[in-house]
Amino acid sequence: MKTISTFLALFSLPAVTCFAQDNSNASPARTGQGAGIYEVVRNWPKYPEGTKLGNLHGDIAADSKGKVYIATGGTIQVIAADGTYEGELRAKNGNKAFRGVHGMKVRKIDGEETLIIAMPGVKRVVNVRFDGTVVWQIIGPPKVEGMYGSISQYNPTDLDVAPDGRVYIVDGYGKSLVHVYDKDRNYLKTFGGKGKEDGQFNICHNILIDTRSDKPSLLISDRQNNRLQLHDMDGKFIRTIDGKLGRPCAADIHGELLAVGELDGRVSLYDKENKLISRLGDEPKNRKKAGNRVGPADWHVGALIAVHGCTFDAKGDLYAQEWNVHGRVTKYTKVK
Repeated sequence: MKTISTFLALFSLPAVTCFAQDNSNASPARTGQGAGIYEVVRNWPKYPEGTKLGNLHGDIAADSKGKVYIATGGTIQVIAADGTYEGELRAKNGNKAFRGVHGMKVRKIDGEETLIIAMPGVKRVVNVRFDGTVVWQIIGPPKVEGMYGSISQYNPTDLDVAPDGRVYIVDGYGKSLVHVYDKDRNYLKTFGGKGKEDGQFNICHNILIDTRSDKPSLLISDRQNNRLQLHDMDGKFIRTIDGKLGRPCAADIHGELLAVGELDGRVSLYDKENKLISRLGDEPKNRKKAGNRVGPADWHVGALIAVHGCTFDAKGDLYAQEWNVHGRVTKYTKVK
């Protein structure tokens, strides 16, 4: 297996570290190395009295107008471009239909910017407008004889939609399979499966279509194998981009920059050639990490605990959402 790893090169880069317990009056907290140094944006988001993040085990996404969408335990929160809480995304009929959202992205499909979400608990992926109207959904696994013994074995954790409309769904909490559908949601094929070999996965937690070159490709977070795999659009394994990750859970792209969120408390950044630029949020080695019950008393500004979702906004600011019962999202802006 060919593995690209520039991790050792980071030791030659000057790291900027300024972490402290959460304190709104403290000096700016910075993290990262080399060309990938970021500063924490404090007091984001801003909530009215009685509203908070709540238990987080989901994802985060941003649209072209600067709004940010946070999948909480019970709903999807909408944060305005100025960082203030705007409300909840509800189904058109007024019910909180979007519960247990695990994977989430903003995508332009058929000329319209919408949300795509994966909900393993209800065994479906959904394309929904920002007003709560469901455009389409795929319920349950492919109807292929012998693939699943029961629907309980199918637990989709994420999806993405290709420029040609093809839909890619990862069954991360199920059989570690990737299912492919055409633009009309007709089943095409499946690849992957549980294992450690090239092209196999042990919890394919996240999938991201990489359009940074003329030839799109698939980036698949192979969580328990601690690696990020690169596949072509037909599912053929190409190579491992980084095999020294800490349980990758999420990924997003802005311009030529790729961010990968890791459950072991870090975000890694890569350039267009998928070369490692910087690791964010893991400088304090004595911090508590990778647990969802670490409370505010043990938080350090900018230092990450258990990243489960990450996204860039239209300006290139970076957000890390943590797996945390107390609710924690950190916003970073790049230091120029």
